This record gives sequence, structure tokens and C-alpha cells, in this order.
Amino acid sequence: MSRLKYVLGWSGLATLLLSSSLAAKDSLQWLERMERAAREQSYHGAYVYERSGIFTTQNIWRRVDDGQVHERLVQSAGRHQEWVRRDGRLVCATSLTEGRTPQNVPHLGKDVSKLAQWYGLRVLGDTHIASRPVTVVSVQPLDAFRYAYELYLDKETGLLLKSLLVDDSRELLERFQFATVSFDRPSRQDLQPGSSCLELPAPVEIATDDVTFWEPLWLPPGFSLGHREVQTLKGSEAPIATQIYTDGLARFTLFIEPLGRDSLAEDLRAQLGPTVAVSRRLVAEDNLYLATVVGEIPPMTAERIAESLSQAVTGTQR
Repeated sequence: MSRLKYVLGWSGLATLLLSSSLAAKDSLQWLERMERAAREQSYHGAYVYERSGIFTTQNIWRRVDDGQVHERLVQSAGRHQEWVRRDGRLVCATSLTEGRTPQNVPHLGKDVSKLAQWYGLRVLGDTHIASRPVTVVSVQPLDAFRYAYELYLDKETGLLLKSLLVDDSRELLERFQFATVSFDRPSRQDLQPGSSCLELPAPVEIATDDVTFWEPLWLPPGFSLGHREVQTLKGSEAPIATQIYTDGLARFTLFIEPLGRDSLAEDLRAQLGPTVAVSRRLVAEDNLYLATVVGEIPPMTAERIAESLSQAVTGTQR
């Protein structure tokens, strides 16, 4: 009898492990479809974006031509605002506060298979969003360094039609949801900006050879450097180093900006919805810098990254 219990016990454990593995595989396949749709799918529609109890509604036209993405967003309630982006770069705007789109809420890396190392993945079932059938995928963090997501993916295309982002107490930080969507390809006329959308100069990219990039001494498990560049803003000659880190889903950006000795910039921490910003004044080789961590990560995570950066800079001066 004891041997039978032993065998049944191992059988039950094996079944549990197998079902968990199959659930993760099924979820990853849906996330791969979502990533592909974010790169390749043209559409237009209207959606609601909510964070910190504040709602905005926007119309979006998105056209993909040979891998090049052209987007136009128009706020449809309240004060008129408009943004146009080409391949992710903002080229004209009525406001420098960018509209959030389906493709950066959230943002998936190309290798989604690694997500299972840092998140528990599960398909929750099916429902309807914007009168279209969707599959719901739960993405739960395996530690306290990132947020949880609930993703509603269009069954036909894989496009993200709704997302919920919650913290460890299950408080809703951000909601994105389509009200209407059509996969008819927008015309080029649909993508033309209105007269109030002011053209923005492209940031001037400069060589990185003479710029020091500081690496934080601590990163959340799974996060790695995805991209770095140095730019100067219009009216300023000071180079700003930008480093983007991601775990394949969550991401944050580290900005390093040189300051003058009379600068009034101070250490700060601010949060709006899921987006946190933590700044630290740093001194290296008698020069003053402002380091800022910005991203959709818990404040505790951003604080620890910024603190480890302070230690890294202190270490370079010894």
C-alpha cells in the first residue's frame, strides 16, 4: 500500500509539472504572436488609457510598410493633443507628454522564451474585447522586482487589445483597452498630422567613444542592457547618456546628465501610475552628474538600482 501511495504521489507530481510546463509553453506561444503583431500589424481604432485614476481616450492609426512603422495618435476627449511617430521616434507633437500606445503597454523583447525564468505564465481563458474574441494570458512575477500583467490578445492577429498592470497588493496601476479596432490598413492621408502638430527636431546623436557609461552594481535578475546611445538636446551641448535595460517585458532607462556647479537639481523620487523616476546627484572626478532611473518597475527596485549606481561611481574614484 505504501508503495502504491509512493507511485501515485510521484505520478501526481509529474502530472503537475507537465501541466505547468504545457501552460507556460502555450502562454509563450501567445506572447510570441503578440510580439510579432506589434512589429507587423497595421490597424486603426480607439482606446482608453488609465493610470492613477486618470482616463484618456485616443484614436490611433498605425501602418506598417516593409518593417517601417508609422503611427498617428489623436486625443479624442478634452484638450486636443496629437502625436506622430515613425519607427518609434516622435516626429511631431502638440505636447511633449507622449500618448501611450498598444505597442509600449507593455513592450516585449524579441526572445520571449526567457520570460518563463522571471514570470509565471498561464492562459486564463477567453473573453471579448472591442467585440472581438481574445485569449487572456496572466504574467505573474516570481520576485518583488517587477509588476504583474494580464494581457488580452486578439485570437485572429495576436494584437494586444487590453492590458492590466498591477502591483504586489493587486492595486491597478495601469489599464489599456481598445473600444473599437479595425484591421483595415490606414491610408497615408490618415497618417498626416494636423496643423497643430509641431515638427520636432531629431535628437543629435554623438559618438560614444569619449563618454563614460556607468553600469549599476545591482540589477534585478533577468535584466540586461538592451541599448545605449548619447544625445544632445536642442539648445544644449551637454551629452546625455541613455541606457535601456529590460527583462524582455519590463524595462527601465538610465539617464546620465552632466550638471554645472550651480545646478539646483536634487535627489528625487516620483511616481505616476506604474512609472517611477528616481534621481541621484553624483560626483565623479570632481564633476557633477544627475543620474535618473525611469521605468515601469516598483519604486523599491528603482531605488536599489540608483543606490548601486552611487556605489559604482564612488568606487571609480578610489
